[in-house]
Amino acid sequence: MAIDHGSEPRRRDTSQYLLPGVTLCCFMLLLLRLWYLQVVRGEELSRLAAANRTISVPIPSPRGQVVDRSGRVLAAVKPTLAAMVTPKEIADDAAAIQKLARLLHLPPDDLKEDIQENLYRGYLPFPAKVGLTPEEAVAVEEQRAFLPGVFVRMHSIRSYPRGRAFAHVLGYVSGLDQEDVERLTQADKPLPTFVGKVGVEFSRDFELMGIPGAESIEVDRAGRPLRPRETRAPLPGNKLTLTLDASLQEAAIRALAGKRGAVVAIQPSTGEVLCMVSTPSYDPNWFARKITRAEWNSLANDLRLPMQNRALSSAFAPGSTFKPITLIAAVRAGLVSPGTTFVCTGSIMVGNQRFRCLGHHGRVNYETAVEKSCNVFFYELARRLDRQSIVQVAQQFGLGDRVGIEIRGERRGTLPTDEFVHSRNLQWYRGDTLNLGIGQGYLEVTPLQMAAYACALANRGVAYAPILVKASTPPGNSPPPAPTESPVRLSVDLSQQWWDRVVRAMVRVVDSGSGVRAQISGVRVAGKTGSAEHGADQRPHAWFIGFAPATNPEIAIVVVVEEGGRGGTEAAPVAGDVMKAYFAGRNAASARSR
Repeated sequence: MAIDHGSEPRRRDTSQYLLPGVTLCCFMLLLLRLWYLQVVRGEELSRLAAANRTISVPIPSPRGQVVDRSGRVLAAVKPTLAAMVTPKEIADDAAAIQKLARLLHLPPDDLKEDIQENLYRGYLPFPAKVGLTPEEAVAVEEQRAFLPGVFVRMHSIRSYPRGRAFAHVLGYVSGLDQEDVERLTQADKPLPTFVGKVGVEFSRDFELMGIPGAESIEVDRAGRPLRPRETRAPLPGNKLTLTLDASLQEAAIRALAGKRGAVVAIQPSTGEVLCMVSTPSYDPNWFARKITRAEWNSLANDLRLPMQNRALSSAFAPGSTFKPITLIAAVRAGLVSPGTTFVCTGSIMVGNQRFRCLGHHGRVNYETAVEKSCNVFFYELARRLDRQSIVQVAQQFGLGDRVGIEIRGERRGTLPTDEFVHSRNLQWYRGDTLNLGIGQGYLEVTPLQMAAYACALANRGVAYAPILVKASTPPGNSPPPAPTESPVRLSVDLSQQWWDRVVRAMVRVVDSGSGVRAQISGVRVAGKTGSAEHGADQRPHAWFIGFAPATNPEIAIVVVVEEGGRGGTEAAPVAGDVMKAYFAGRNAASARSR
């Protein structure tokens, strides 16, 4: 076979050029890629690289102060010592967690759970406990060598210097949950350290929280902080001036001591809420400094429901405090005149059912019936009226609807409207109308609704929307709060003569009737007591509504004491104490200004 010896050298020559050519092409591609990365995308990649090497640590903004109408502090921010924990450094050290829990007087399981929940923070510390005692702070610092990632530093927390007295109005602040994150994200707000959960702290949360600052910190590959880069200062939140009077609020708390109930007082001429108290109460400072499991359990398991705002979230039958509504409905229907009388023999028969009165009052007119709280007189009016006539007047006084105050949790109450009766397939009897006429049966109201009703009686048929906040002042800007302007919320049509008669009858209640314990020396008080039955084996709820002075009223008030018994013996004295505190404070302020 012939062999071509000349072909082998030619193949060697071809491969000799191929390898350098491929190498050159690869080199050119690399150069091109470097040019693209450095020239075309250089600025963008530099930004990304810088971002990868830095983290942004939020600097909490000082939450705005809340003060009463005279500038007395109700909520503030105070510096305190905190034990800071770096989750990534201690999470796997069970012995260190046990030691730290012992030093901080915390349940070990609670601390471990807290650290696990904050693991997403990596090497960014979080406050495991705020409000350290000096002894706790020293103990932690002394043991730092055995507590990786733990140190003590100054930390700001919310402070409520008047504690339980304002808990249900102010609410409290606490750490963020998923619902808070979603709410803030939807509003395009930065995430703060803590947020308002209920009360004014929640309703004015965005104004109070301010704008957090930020510190850019350079970190290593593992996320450990290396050095700060730049800082943006936080902007403090607004200062809120409330309509509440701190002295009056605390007087109401004292007057209700040991009772379950509520007090609401409003300035009739403006709608400004002067006090709103619910007892028993709780200490909002527990939540601000991070509530312990034991503290939470003590609140959650308390059958007296200390966290419930009875002023607007509890509803009760109003009892005899409802009787002025029945009287006004009868006047408007032309069923009663100043001379109209009925004889009270202690009860009235309707069909085969007996409806009782608490006394044997003999022949009574409207004025004596209100003063003595004679059920028979109002039974007689109610059986001449129909359900709709009474309900219509009650609706005009705002019952059966939310008042609209800026605190979550307000109930509508219950009013036996056509819709209510039909939706429940109720068979309405004449006896139901008689019960409605004395504030019983299918009827429930909140203390706040009754306070608005008392304002309408005080103003002879007009009530303004209740207001809690007088002013919201941005930082660095402190003009005096402008006079509060509130829209008219409701209006009830009745002749001036009859308004005067209704008020005169309510004055007699306090002068010589069941409300004598609400009397104030030198001030004429108009009022109405009530004892609302709500169960065969339970004591009635005790009510008092009223206003003072009877002419040109400055304060309208409602008191309810759950299962207190008689309104005249339990609720009227509370109202008297609160109104005395109001006029004492007013007179003292007047003397100082002279």
